Amino acid sequence: MLKEATTKILGEIPLAGRALRWYANQYEEGSVVTIQQGHARSLRWKRHHRYVNGYWVGHYEFPIQETLKRLVHTGDCFFDLGANAGFFTLIAARLVGPAGKCVAFDPSPENATSIAEQIKLNGFQNTTVVTEAISDFKGEADFCFVSPGSPEGHLGSKKDGEQKTRVRVATLDEAARRFGAPNFVKMDIEGGEIEALRGASRLLRDVRTTWLIELHTPECEREVKEKLSGAAYDFFDLDGRRISPTKTLPGHFVAHPASWK
Repeated sequence: MLKEATTKILGEIPLAGRALRWYANQYEEGSVVTIQQGHARSLRWKRHHRYVNGYWVGHYEFPIQETLKRLVHTGDCFFDLGANAGFFTLIAARLVGPAGKCVAFDPSPENATSIAEQIKLNGFQNTTVVTEAISDFKGEADFCFVSPGSPEGHLGSKKDGEQKTRVRVATLDEAARRFGAPNFVKMDIEGGEIEALRGASRLLRDVRTTWLIELHTPECEREVKEKLSGAAYDFFDLDGRRISPTKTLPGHFVAHPASWK
């Protein structure tokens, strides 16, 4: 724990952070390393310079790693929405074990390739990679991004400086019919959270899935909170403390069914 915290602090100090990034960039593109820290410790990682070094170092978003470790269990079905390079997918695949299932969704072909590489490298047989976006409809749409592998891609109209490609789109309820209903959904889809929840009526009403959501705008926060509150969900921070429904939700939060204990 101390090692992870120290590395994270160093990475946030401008000069030290630049030194760490310089060191990381000396590695050959596509080289394979063993992750040394965090809940992905001892797993293998194929490096691509388009992704953050925190993945292969292992300290990336450590509070989220801790939350997954606490809440994802052996035998669970886990959906990773906006899986990017597959870092949290690896952690979830380890946590659910051979009896569980992990499904990673990302519309970016570059990201899907990386996820598949990491899964194969670690020999996980319980994980499926799906090159699709998740929203409130099934079909196709434009997916826009600044550069291949960017974590900030989005559906909709292209902004200045962005590229776009046509991608398949599914709803969560439809995905659950194909891959099984998830016990746990981790969602980081750059402002598309409310659309994803609109397409998850069965998961909210019948399955009573647990959610770990990253919010990106105040409007998204209001609509997501209203949708989950209407479905009788309670809110918690990443340390497991209950959040009053009258309070603004933090950037990352967990939503459990009201009957959850």
